[in-house]
Amino acid sequence: MREPAARRPAARALAFYLPQFHPIPENDAWWGTGFTEWTNVTRARPLFPGHYQPHVPADLGYYDLRLPEVRQAQADLAAEHGISGFVYYHYWFNGKRLLERPFDEVLASGSPDFPFALCWANEEWTRNWDAQTGRVLMPQHFSEADDLAHIRWLLTAFADPRYIKIDGRPLMLVYRAQRLPDMKRTAELWRREAQAAGFPDLYLCWVESWGPPPGGPALFGLDASVGFMPWDGDQVFLPLDGARGHRILDYPTAVQAQLHKPQPTWKRFPSVMVGWDNTPRRERAATIFEGATPEAYERWLRQTVASVEDVRPEENFVFVVAWNEWAEGNHLEPDQRYGRAFLEATRAVMLGEARGPDPTTGATEPDRAYDYIYPFQHESAVGNAAGLVRDLALGPDRTVVDLGAGSAVVSEALGRAGLSYHGLELHPVAVRLMHEAGIEATQCDLTDRDAVTAALEGIGDVGAFMLLDVIEHLTQPQELLSTLSAWSLKHGEPALVVSVPNVAHFDIAFRLLCGRWIPTETGMLDSTHLRFFTEETLRRLLERCGWRITGRDDYCTVSTDQHDTELADRLPVEMVGALRVVSEAFNPNPTVQQFVWSLRPVPVPSTPSTYLEAVGAEGGGPRSELEPIDEHAVRSYLTSVGLVASEGSRRSWADRPASQGGMPRWKQVAITTVYRSPRTGAAFQKVYRRLR
Repeated sequence: MREPAARRPAARALAFYLPQFHPIPENDAWWGTGFTEWTNVTRARPLFPGHYQPHVPADLGYYDLRLPEVRQAQADLAAEHGISGFVYYHYWFNGKRLLERPFDEVLASGSPDFPFALCWANEEWTRNWDAQTGRVLMPQHFSEADDLAHIRWLLTAFADPRYIKIDGRPLMLVYRAQRLPDMKRTAELWRREAQAAGFPDLYLCWVESWGPPPGGPALFGLDASVGFMPWDGDQVFLPLDGARGHRILDYPTAVQAQLHKPQPTWKRFPSVMVGWDNTPRRERAATIFEGATPEAYERWLRQTVASVEDVRPEENFVFVVAWNEWAEGNHLEPDQRYGRAFLEATRAVMLGEARGPDPTTGATEPDRAYDYIYPFQHESAVGNAAGLVRDLALGPDRTVVDLGAGSAVVSEALGRAGLSYHGLELHPVAVRLMHEAGIEATQCDLTDRDAVTAALEGIGDVGAFMLLDVIEHLTQPQELLSTLSAWSLKHGEPALVVSVPNVAHFDIAFRLLCGRWIPTETGMLDSTHLRFFTEETLRRLLERCGWRITGRDDYCTVSTDQHDTELADRLPVEMVGALRVVSEAFNPNPTVQQFVWSLRPVPVPSTPSTYLEAVGAEGGGPRSELEPIDEHAVRSYLTSVGLVASEGSRRSWADRPASQGGMPRWKQVAITTVYRSPRTGAAFQKVYRRLR
C-alpha cells in the first residue's frame, strides 16, 4: 500500500563530484598512458564472501568527462533525483591546475545549467595508491602570493550565476584547511579580494575529511564545517588472507554513531556517505564499509534531513559523499548491482516522495497489527532470489507464484523485469494490503495441500514458484514441497526458487559454542522458526521431495544479526580467528546467511512421510562422513598467530632472547596463558592433536 506523498523538506542536497574520469598528461606519465579513475575501478576484485567488487557502471557507462553529453546526462540525473548541485573537487598547486578541463568547459559553455560550488582539494599528490607512500608527485607550496593568485582565479567561477551562494556569499570549501600554514590569513586575504570584486563576503568551510576543526572554524577564519565520511562503527573481524591489512567497518553502526553525535557549538553542515571501499586504489590498508545498501543510506539521509528542518533556508544544505567516487565505492551514479536505487532513495527523501513503507519503521501506521511488512532490499536474500527468477527467462504471460508472500516485498522487483506476480498468503491483512496495492493475491493455508493445489489451478500459466523464508516456519515442510513438485510435473514444470536461513553460519555457531542461543523477533533466529537447516539437510529435503538444484546465489555476509561483538571482544582476536579458520576448513558455508537456490522438478519413487525421513542421514546414522578439509590452511593460520607449535620449537624460540629473534616476553606470557588456560587450552591442544 502506497503512503501519501510526504512534505518536501527544506534542505537541499549537494553532492561531491570527482573530475578524474579523463586522461591528462601528468597521469599518463605517473600511471601509464590513458590512465583515469576507471583504470582503478576495473581492476578491483572481491576479497572475501559478500565483498561487493568490482563496481560496474550502468546508465552512464565508463564515461569520459571531456564529452559535454556526459556532463549534461549527469546533471539531468542528479536534478531528477533531488540533488540540488555539485561540489566539484578543484586542484590548485601554486598556480598549476590539474583535472581542470571538465569544470573549465562547464564554466565556459554555461552548460549544464546546474548549480555548483568548489572544494579545494589542497593535499599533495603522492603514490599512496600503489603503496609507495611518501613519493610526492605534485607538491603544494603555500604563500601569500599564491593565495592572491588563487582567489583572483576563483572570482571568475564565483561570478557565474550558477555558483551556489549563501546570502550572496559564494560557498567555498577547503578539503584540508589545517594543511595551510596560516588558514586565517588566507581567509582574510580571500575575503578582501571578494569584497573588492563586489561580493558581500565569502562563505568558507572546513571539510571534516580529517576531523572537525579544533576549537571551531572561526579560529581558522572560516564560517562553518562540512561533515565528511564517518570513522566510527563496529569493526568486522576477518582472518581471511585477502582481507588482512584492511580496515572493515559496519556501515549501519557507523550511521548510528553519526546520528547520535552531539552537535558542535558552531555552524556545521551534516553529510551522508553513500558507501566506502577504496580497495581499487589500495592493495593494503584500505577502508571498507560493509552493509552500505540503498535502504541503510535512505534511513541515514532521511534522519539527517529531519535533523535540520528548523535551519533557515539559505543555510539548509546537506552534503552527499559522493556523486561519482567510483574507485572508493562511493557513488550515487547507477551501477549494475543496484541500478538507480541510491538515486531513488535520494529522491524519496529530498523530493518528499514515498517509495512504499517508511524505511525508518518498515510499516504504515494503520497496519502495524501485521508484523511482516518490509521494504525491498537489493542487498538481501530476497534480492538474490529475484535475480534467480529473472534468470529463468520466463515468457511474458507466465506468472510467478510467491507462496507465503507476506507483504509481497519482491513483487516490485519482478514487475520491473516484466514478470506477472501472484501472492499466496494466509494472513488476511497481508492479502488486503496486496489487493489495495493492485497486486494479485489469494488467501491460502500452505499447510493444506488441497487448498494449495486449488489455488494454483485458479491462477493460470504458472512459470515459477517462490518460497522465500517460508519452509523454516513449517513443521512438515516436506508435504508442501512434495505437493509443489507433483503439481509442477503435471503443469509444464515451473521452477522453484527458495531462500532458507543457514543455521551453520559462523555467528550462530560461535554463540552456540559459548552457550548462547537466543531467539529474536526477526532475523536468523526468528522465534517463529520451527526448523533449522544446514546445506546438507536442506539439500536432502529438496531432493527427496522431488526437486533438483539448477542454480544458486546464496546471500553471504560475514556479519549477521547474530554477530556478538561483546562476546568476540572478550576473547583474544587470535582465538576468534582460529575458530573462524577451523570453521572455514570444515564448513563450506560459514559466511552464507541464507541459501538461495533455483530448482527443477524431478520424479521420485516415493516422497518422505515424515520430517526425519526428509532430512535424516542415509541409513539413519547420526551424521554423514566429514568432507576432506584443508588441514594445511588450519595449521598455517594457527602457527602464524603463535597458537600452535611443537613443544620443541616453542621452547627453542622461547629460550632465545628477543634480541636474537626469540619470542618476546609478552608473547611468551600470552601463549602460555592460552595454552594452559582451563577455558581455552584443552580446545587448542585437541585441535593440534587432530592436525598432527
